Parts: sequence; C-alpha cells; structure tokens
Amino acid sequence: MIAVTCRNGEHFSVDPESIERIETSPDTVVHLVDGTKYVVSEGFDHLLRSIQDHRAILLVAQQQLYGGIAKVADHRADLRVERRSRSRDEDSGHRSVDVVAPGGARPGADED
Repeated sequence: MIAVTCRNGEHFSVDPESIERIETSPDTVVHLVDGTKYVVSEGFDHLLRSIQDHRAILLVAQQQLYGGIAKVADHRADLRVERRSRSRDEDSGHRSVDVVAPGGARPGADED
C-alpha cells in the first residue's frame, strides 16, 4: 500500500496494483480499476516513485521468503509515459497519463 493525501487533508492508503491510471490536469486524479477516482495532493512524480518503491520492496521480500538473496539494482527500470490527447472520460476533456513498463506492459495489468 502507498500513502496518499486527499485535497481535504484526509490521509489514506491505496493498493498500487489497483491503480489504472493517473491524470494530471490540473489536479492529480488517481483512477482505480473499479472506477473509483481520488483527487490527491501528491504530484505525478511522487506517486510514480512511491509505486516503484512499493514494488521494489515486494520483490525483495519475496526473494527473502523463498530463501534467495535479493539484490537491489543500482539503477531503476525505465518507464515510458504515454500521453493521450483525450481522456477516457468523454465529458472531462482532460489529458490522461498511462504508465507503461519496458516492453509495453502496463503495471498491474493482467497478463494472459
């Protein structure tokens, strides 16, 4: 879970695996896969870094549980940010941002 702050000051946590996309115009809006939207005070870069750190911690813990030795990479994996000219929400007209891992896979997307 990652900690976020609503615009009204309320603190809560979100499961990064349930984040579908993040919009950043002008407010930062986190869209979950179940359709829930949260307007948060954190910026896009801060949220992306929190998600990366969360996933890195999970990988290290998983390696330790399986008896392996987890090594932390000297560099972070590069992520490509795709910007759309239109949002998936027809009425909003805001630009949206999708985070895409190397190879074109969207983080948290189910693989077949």
